[in-house]
Amino acid sequence: MIFSFETQNILYVYVLLGIAFVLTVVCAVVLWRRAHRLSKFDLAEATRDYLPEEELPGVSVVVYAHNDCENLERFLPLLLHQDYPDFDVVVVDDASFDGTHDLLSDLLPHFDNLRVTFAPQETRSLSRKKLSLTIGIKASQKEVVLHTNANCRVMSDQWLRTMMRNFVPGTDVVLGFSHYRYRKDTSAGRYFRVFDSVVTSLQWVGSAIKGKPYRGISDNLAYRRQLFFDHAGFSESLELRYGDDDVFVSAIATGDNTRLEIAPESQMQTYYENVPKAHNLLKLRRDYTSKFVCTKAPFYAQALFSVMNYLRLGALVAAVVLDYTNIFTISAATFLLILSWVMMILPFNRCCQLLQAPGLTFSVPLFYVWRPVVNLYFRVLGWSTRKSNLTSIYE
Repeated sequence: MIFSFETQNILYVYVLLGIAFVLTVVCAVVLWRRAHRLSKFDLAEATRDYLPEEELPGVSVVVYAHNDCENLERFLPLLLHQDYPDFDVVVVDDASFDGTHDLLSDLLPHFDNLRVTFAPQETRSLSRKKLSLTIGIKASQKEVVLHTNANCRVMSDQWLRTMMRNFVPGTDVVLGFSHYRYRKDTSAGRYFRVFDSVVTSLQWVGSAIKGKPYRGISDNLAYRRQLFFDHAGFSESLELRYGDDDVFVSAIATGDNTRLEIAPESQMQTYYENVPKAHNLLKLRRDYTSKFVCTKAPFYAQALFSVMNYLRLGALVAAVVLDYTNIFTISAATFLLILSWVMMILPFNRCCQLLQAPGLTFSVPLFYVWRPVVNLYFRVLGWSTRKSNLTSIYE
C-alpha cells in the first residue's frame, strides 16, 4: 500500500472521484430540498388562513366496511365522539358476513349521528369499493364528505376540526395523511417497508405542496359533496377495480382548489392484520393506477435520483478498483461514501419525524439502492397480474 497523489491511472481516478463528488452533492441537495419543503410547509401551519369556528362546514364521514366487525367495534366510537359541531357518520357495509350488521344494529340506537347503508351482494362487473363509496356519498346530507375505512383509527378528537378548517372559499379538496401502525409490523423486511412507505408518501405529498396534487389516501380524503357529482363520480375510471383515491383525486384536484393537511391531529393510523401482505397489495395496485394520474413528474424525478445514486456508487467503486493500492484513493472514496450516507440519513429522518414514521439510520442509503430493484420486481409482477385490476373480469 502507498500514499500518493500521482499514480499510473491518476487522470481516470481523479475524474471518477470528481464525478462521485458532484453526484454526492446533487443527491444531497435533492434530499435536503425535499425535507426543507416538508418542514417549511409544516412550519407555515401557524400562519395559514383557516376557517373560523362559526364557518366550519357540515361533514359526513363515509366509512367503508367489509368484514370489519372488530375494527368497527374499536374505532367507530372514536369517529362518533369527535369534537365537531355538525357531522354524521355513514357506514357502508359491503356485504359483510362476520357480524358487522349485528354490531351496527346494536350501535344505531345509541348514536343519533350514525347512519348505516349497504352495497348489495349480487353486484358484479364493477368496483365494489367505488360502488360502496358512491352509495355512502349519496346517503350523506352534509356539504363535505370525508371518507375513510373501518380499519382506520383517528388519533385525536380534533381530527374533523383539523381537516375541515381547510375548506376556505375556493378549496374543494383536502388531502389528509394516513400511515399503517408501524409497531404492528414485526416481520422480516419491516424497516424497508417503513422506508418504502415514507418515500412513496414524499412523492405525492411533495407534489401536492408544489401545487400539483395527483394522489390522496382513501383512509383520509375530504372533498365537497357537489364536486363528486359535478365530475360524475368515478365514471372516468369505472373499468378500474381501484383508483378511488389516486385516479379520482388526479381528476378533481388542482393546485388552486386543493389543500394538504399533515398536522398530527389530522393523521389516521391504519391497522392491518398482515402488514407485509397489505403493503405488497397496495404497492401493486398503486403501480398499476399510477399510469392514469395527471402527472408523471414525481416518478421521473425519483427514477433520475436512483440513476444518479447508482452512478455515484459506480464511480467510487471504479476509482478504488483502478487504484486499490493507494491509501489516498481509498480514503477519498471512503470519505465520499460516509458523506453521502450522512447526507441521506439526516433529511430522511426529518421527513420521518413530520410524517409520524419511525426513524431509520444506517439502512437508509442501502434502501435507496435496493428500492429500485424491488420496484422493478413489482413492475414485472404487476404486468403478469394486470388483469386483476380491471372490473371486467368479475362476472
